[in-house]
Amino acid sequence: MSRCSLSFSEYKASSLRKITPSRFNMRFPHIISTVLVVVTTLLVCCSTSVFVQANNYGGFTADLIHRDAPKSPFYDPLLTPSQRLKNTFRRSLDRANQFASASVIVSGGEYLMKISYGTPPFETQAVVNTADASTWTQCLPCTQCSQEKFPRFDPQNSSTYESVSCHSRTCDQFSSSMCTQDSSACAFFVLYGDDSNVYGELARETITLEGSAGDRVSFPDFIFGCGQGGDFPKEGSGIVGLGFQHQSLISQLNSSLNGKFSYCFGPSNDVSKPGKIGFGNNPELLGREGVVSTPLHFDFTYSLRLEAISVADTRLEYHYDTPSSTSGNIFIDSGTPYTFLPQELYSDFKAAIQREIGSQNIVVDQEHDFTLCYSSLLHSNIPNVTLHFTGADLKLNPENIFDRASSSPVCLGFAPNDIGILGNIAQANSWVQYDLGNKIISFKPADCTK
Repeated sequence: MSRCSLSFSEYKASSLRKITPSRFNMRFPHIISTVLVVVTTLLVCCSTSVFVQANNYGGFTADLIHRDAPKSPFYDPLLTPSQRLKNTFRRSLDRANQFASASVIVSGGEYLMKISYGTPPFETQAVVNTADASTWTQCLPCTQCSQEKFPRFDPQNSSTYESVSCHSRTCDQFSSSMCTQDSSACAFFVLYGDDSNVYGELARETITLEGSAGDRVSFPDFIFGCGQGGDFPKEGSGIVGLGFQHQSLISQLNSSLNGKFSYCFGPSNDVSKPGKIGFGNNPELLGREGVVSTPLHFDFTYSLRLEAISVADTRLEYHYDTPSSTSGNIFIDSGTPYTFLPQELYSDFKAAIQREIGSQNIVVDQEHDFTLCYSSLLHSNIPNVTLHFTGADLKLNPENIFDRASSSPVCLGFAPNDIGILGNIAQANSWVQYDLGNKIISFKPADCTK
């Protein structure tokens, strides 16, 4: 393994800096104030031959796992398709309500990926969250951690683990960092919008990502949170933060990944087949027909500029803003299944859909009392829907418009809220690439089940 510098050519000629593990001090007092310690690193590293092989086009892909798929720790085989559909709606609404307050960090997510910490690599499954910049995992020892289904990472078993010093530049950069009298390590504490939280120490470690073909790519000197306690859902062992802020995984690995990541979500009615997540340049979007691009705005999370929505020949103008009123007016999110529209626009959108389909087979579902559900619905009866972003028209397929699950009612995958959010159902079966350096997001139709 070799150490890489800020340029890939210099990386190949350099050598790995050996890291001496520091004494792992697990003593932290009770958290007395709400803080968020964000992390950064100025030097980004990558592995050798594995990365070179995967880097023919400047990137690699890994598998995503939907939270309702059998391989997911969230999977409950006793749930019926109808119950899963209702749970998806509830999670969407809960997450949208968190977005309504621009001062919080949005928790949770619908997709997981494998990420390993340490040397030798210790594998975990973590929730992918584009609305969060912090990456963390639960560690040992931990007396107040949630009882998740995965074993916790033990830093004492890794030869490359190093605590971030409380007096280091990395810790000092952030006003909300925490130093305590009985520990020399830099503490971190994240409070999410649903009141879940995690706390522990800031650390430097080698992380390893597993590609779809089974190859592994390692990145030394990654800064993350080693969680030692908190109140977080028991099924999740951690978060992979894909936000634009400098502590996120994408920003820390910027020189290796060109500031780009992408994903391809499968349709909601086939969660057993994994979607994909790409890091770096994506060959599916390089000079290919069908790619449309629009400016990517950095709100407290990612946002786009939506100008109108067309339902068949009816065009509905979009005249709304995000809470912080940046140039974007609708959030785009990996972890919110449903797409949310402001109330007035949603009412017009729902009425236009119903006019095109008709009122036959409409059912009233208590869990979807303000959305539109049908007992049965053919794809051929679903009208064309196009989202008109600045410089890009995103045409939705039937599976992007309605959420169906086996024998459950077929329900509109849109709902009303105070703000706009482009959810992952509407993004399914498209490669979606975030180019942070150029502030552009691109869409390319694809079969994400393959």
